[in-house]
Amino acid sequence: MRSQGGASVVTAALVVVAIVLTACGAGMTLSTAQGRLRVVAAESPWGQVAAAIGGPDVQVTSLVAAANVDPHEYQPTAAAAAAVAQAAVVVDNGLGYDNFMERLLATGAAGPRQVVTAATVLNVAGNDANPHLWYALERVPTVAKAIEAALSTADPAHRADYRARLSRFDASLGPVLGQVATVARLHGGAPVAQTERVAGYLLAEAHLVVVSPASFAVSVESGQSPPAQATEAMDALLVNRRVTALVLNSQTETPVTDTAADIARAHQVPVVAVTETVQPPTSSFVAWQSRQLRSLEAALDG
Repeated sequence: MRSQGGASVVTAALVVVAIVLTACGAGMTLSTAQGRLRVVAAESPWGQVAAAIGGPDVQVTSLVAAANVDPHEYQPTAAAAAAVAQAAVVVDNGLGYDNFMERLLATGAAGPRQVVTAATVLNVAGNDANPHLWYALERVPTVAKAIEAALSTADPAHRADYRARLSRFDASLGPVLGQVATVARLHGGAPVAQTERVAGYLLAEAHLVVVSPASFAVSVESGQSPPAQATEAMDALLVNRRVTALVLNSQTETPVTDTAADIARAHQVPVVAVTETVQPPTSSFVAWQSRQLRSLEAALDG
């Protein structure tokens, strides 16, 4: 993974948190002036899941959400650190994807706090594990359930509402899983290439076969240039049209990935753009994933 923010930035943020906690002490509220529960998510995919379950009873802040922010290079601000300190529920991803959260959480909290780590909930571990867990659509309901439990523990007065919204969220995810099943039925076994492992879980659930070099994707994720052999192999796949699509992380494009996309387009290989955060930021998790699946379906159909 790429560096997760400068130490000086994090240190400054933690100093602000210490000042806030010292000044407010035990009297700090974990709800807003409107009585809504404060929730902080490290990344907007989990933030939008939390928003769907929490509804009007929560205020969700997603730290990594903007389209022009490379999640791997995110540096937490003092405001982000303060938000984590004041949150009643925190949702992070784990697997080294958001290491900055460990430092922010270690500063303490203004009151009781529930922490949901997706990798822990899903029992995914290992240095080589793909950290983009919100693309494991079949397993997202498991994380959603853990988020609902955290909200209900922090705010038992609205437990019935959280459970009802969890049921609605799971139901809304059904058509998206249907799209995945359709891709698997119509295109299962089709070879694809990827610039990063962003949508790797989704491609696996759709029974698509990633044939591009793993070292290419891992190197790009790490902010490194892929080995020459891996780049040559990727170029050959695209030039000879041995893949049905190139899945491109459009949020962290580099000269290396731009070149791959240019080669793909020049040889009539469809390029499917995916993002690491929900785009546009105001979209729901379900709508975002559904749009990306439609783009994938169109590319494979074409």
